[in-house]
Amino acid sequence: MTKKFYFLSLFLGLVCGMCFTSCGSDDDPVVPPTPSGGGSPSSSYFYLDVNSIAPEYQDQIEGCIVLPADGSLELKFEVSPAELASQIVLTSADPNIVAVDGLKVIAKGAGKTTITAKAGEKQFVFEVKVKESNTYLKWNADQKKLVATEIPAEVTMVQNSDENVEWAAGTYVVEGNVTIGGEITLTGDVNLIIKDGAKLTVNQIYGGSSKYNLSIYGQANQTGQLVVNNSTGDAISMITTLEVHSCQVTATSSANNSGGFYNITTFNVYGGSVDAENTGELSSGYGIKLANNGSMNIYGGDVKAVGKGTVYGIDTSGSSSVTVYGGKLWAENADNKALNSSVTLVKGTGFTGKTETSDNGESWTEWGFNTTPDAKFVRVGH
Repeated sequence: MTKKFYFLSLFLGLVCGMCFTSCGSDDDPVVPPTPSGGGSPSSSYFYLDVNSIAPEYQDQIEGCIVLPADGSLELKFEVSPAELASQIVLTSADPNIVAVDGLKVIAKGAGKTTITAKAGEKQFVFEVKVKESNTYLKWNADQKKLVATEIPAEVTMVQNSDENVEWAAGTYVVEGNVTIGGEITLTGDVNLIIKDGAKLTVNQIYGGSSKYNLSIYGQANQTGQLVVNNSTGDAISMITTLEVHSCQVTATSSANNSGGFYNITTFNVYGGSVDAENTGELSSGYGIKLANNGSMNIYGGDVKAVGKGTVYGIDTSGSSSVTVYGGKLWAENADNKALNSSVTLVKGTGFTGKTETSDNGESWTEWGFNTTPDAKFVRVGH
């Protein structure tokens, strides 16, 4: 028996026999019969060409494809009749672990999921495993990019809780889906690492009376999520330096005169995304409110700040600035103005994008930097 059919019989036998009702049909088997003494396979077949997969991408014990944490693999298939080759479609059971792009499988988060391969009426299912990553992405000021950095040996794993919790100074790591039903209060400077495919949901993050610092990191695929939704006040508040390096942060409030971020002295975004919004039906609120003489610096990623009512998309307790070095910014308040008149929009060194304004979110006019755009909608770098 050749390596192709030996591995494939193990591969599909484990997957189909243990997890699925059927990988093919009696008339059109997934694996063509192995010829004995010469000859060729059945004229009707559809299978994965395992010989095209390098050994480091095969797990012979578990009978599956294995990807490194930030890896991808273009797959090859054998199919007959030949005209079915153009109809091959891959579907992932969990795109947060493995995404598909054409015939390529792409690692998104640690774990294992199934891929369904279909060509016409023929189909089969196989497993892909993604290895754990021991790195996170952190902005390097000298290289001006996010670089892989080893996760420290001493970390605190974030656990589910229905109560308020306190985080002392240190590094906290989120794996899987974690929910904290109360408030997180910082009692020291905190580094938060949210692994690819993981999600932390919490009601509020409060920097404490000392306004401790909070840095939020993701991994190579930047699919980690932090979701903070407060119905009685600000979602994330009272932080001296807040940094988002490489994950997806959503901060919303449905309370009156509240918002996604409040009283942030320095807000640095290096990658990933920030979505800040007041979502209350009858309330007035901001997306982001900077402290007096505060600053927001966008080096990469996407920032969205949505306000409503009598305040602003990006508000301030005094004079503040938003400087764009890279990435994209969207600010809006359809009821008022996107930016408080005390917020100056600054073009950072090396930024080549443009600022545009609109009062309906549809027709746009270019606006200069180092001013305060006077409009309901402002976008930069779009």
